[in-house]
Amino acid sequence: MRTLSILAASAALLVCLACEPRVATPIYGPWEEGLTLAFEDPSLPQPQRSAERLQVRVAHSSIAPGSPRLVQLDLANTRGQMSLLLRHLDGGIALIETDGRVMAVSLPPHFPDAAPWVDRGTEFRVIGRARWEGAAILPPTSDPIGVWVEARSLQGPRRRTLYLPNLGEVESQVERDGTWVAVNRLVARGFTDLPYTKRP
Repeated sequence: MRTLSILAASAALLVCLACEPRVATPIYGPWEEGLTLAFEDPSLPQPQRSAERLQVRVAHSSIAPGSPRLVQLDLANTRGQMSLLLRHLDGGIALIETDGRVMAVSLPPHFPDAAPWVDRGTEFRVIGRARWEGAAILPPTSDPIGVWVEARSLQGPRRRTLYLPNLGEVESQVERDGTWVAVNRLVARGFTDLPYTKRP
């Protein structure tokens, strides 16, 4: 009888554990369809800063359990537009061709708990977590705590990028004369629909 009681208690414990909500692994990139982000270079004077604003829109997303976890981003500014295809896998993000060939690794698997990595001759390392100073533009439900990543290459200055969950890059800085200068910053966030086109 005691054995049955122990088995019943163990089974109840397993059922309770199975019913507890699991914490989803953060996705350090934009993935919600229609999410539209605008970026500016704060180091530029106006009106050049506004004129060179970059808009990034999630055109298509297949992030769901068991899916390929692909995200198409449409980028546009006054000079033109282009699309990027990203593959999300185990916390990592890779820029890929339509045939699946990896062109670049934005974030490695198991980010942000990843060891330093190298991509196309540039060394990357996680340098810590921090609250984003520009978080006032985000809705109250957004997580303002991000992860700073430092990049070092043989050519060019050191660069630091802050990644937030569900948004990805929100600010990038470069080292100039011993000072960190912001050169890319998220300035607007919202959702937009594609224009409706009437078929003939």
